[in-house]
Amino acid sequence: MVEDPKGNLEDTLFDPDEVKKERVSWLPEPNELVVATVRDVVGHGCYVSLDEYNNQTAYVHISEISRTWVKNIRNHVREGQRIVAKVLRVDPQKGHVDLSIKRVPEQMKKVKILEAKRAQTANKLLEMIAEQLPKSKRKDFSKVKEIFYVNFDSLYDALEFATTNSAEELEKLGIDKEWAEKIYEIASDNIIPSTVEIKGTVEISIPGGNGVEYLKTSLLAARDQVKKDNVTIKIYSEGSPRYAVEVEALDYKTAEKALDEALDRIREVVEEHDGIFEFERE
Repeated sequence: MVEDPKGNLEDTLFDPDEVKKERVSWLPEPNELVVATVRDVVGHGCYVSLDEYNNQTAYVHISEISRTWVKNIRNHVREGQRIVAKVLRVDPQKGHVDLSIKRVPEQMKKVKILEAKRAQTANKLLEMIAEQLPKSKRKDFSKVKEIFYVNFDSLYDALEFATTNSAEELEKLGIDKEWAEKIYEIASDNIIPSTVEIKGTVEISIPGGNGVEYLKTSLLAARDQVKKDNVTIKIYSEGSPRYAVEVEALDYKTAEKALDEALDRIREVVEEHDGIFEFERE
C-alpha cells in the first residue's frame, strides 16, 4: 500500500502496480451485459472502453451495431456515447473482448444503465466516507467493500441496507465501528431506499342506514393498522363499492404482511356489521 505524505485518498487506498498486475483478470464473461463508452468509430465497427472493467478496450463489429442495415455507422454510434452491450467472445490471453449492441433488448439496457449509475454513486460515497475518517482507518477501505460484496448483491444494496437499519447492524457484519457510523451517516443523507408496491381492489357492501359510516371506519382502521416505519398504504375509491388498496414498502415480504394486516382489519369491521367483503389482487 502506498502512503502519501499529503494523505491523498487515491494514493493511500490504491497501489497502481497492483492494479496493473490484476488488470488482465478484469475481463467480463461471455453473455454478460456491460456498460461501455465509445472511443473510436471506424468503417468496420467501433472500439469502446469497458466502464466497469478498468476501461479495458473492447470491439463492436459493424454487423453487431444494429438490427437494421447500417449504411453510415456514425448514424448509430459516436465517440463519447455510452452504450450497453452483450459480451460475445473473450480472449483472456490477448485481452480481446468482442461485443454486440444489437443483441441487448431496450428494457435490459435501461436496467443495466441504472445498475451502473448506482455502482458509480456507491463507490463515490464510499470514497467520501473514507476521506472523512482518520488516515489510520482508510486501510480498511478494501475490507469494507469485501464485506459488502459477500453480504449484498452490490455496494448500492449495502448502502440501502445501512439507511434502513443502523450502524450497529453494520458492525454485526464485521465492519469497524467508526466506519459503520460514518457509512450510516453518509448513506442516510444520500441514498433513498428503493421500494416495491403491491395493490388490489376491495369491494365492500354494508347494509343499513349507517353503512357508509361503518365503511369509513373499516378503511380508517386498515390504514391505522399498518402505520409502520417504511410502509405506506393508500386507499381510495374507484367508484362505490370498489376501493383500491396500495401498499409500498422496502421489500415484498414486508408489503405482503402489511397488506394482509390491512385486509384483515377491513374484513373484521365489515363482518362485524353483517357486510360483504371481497378482495381482488392485481
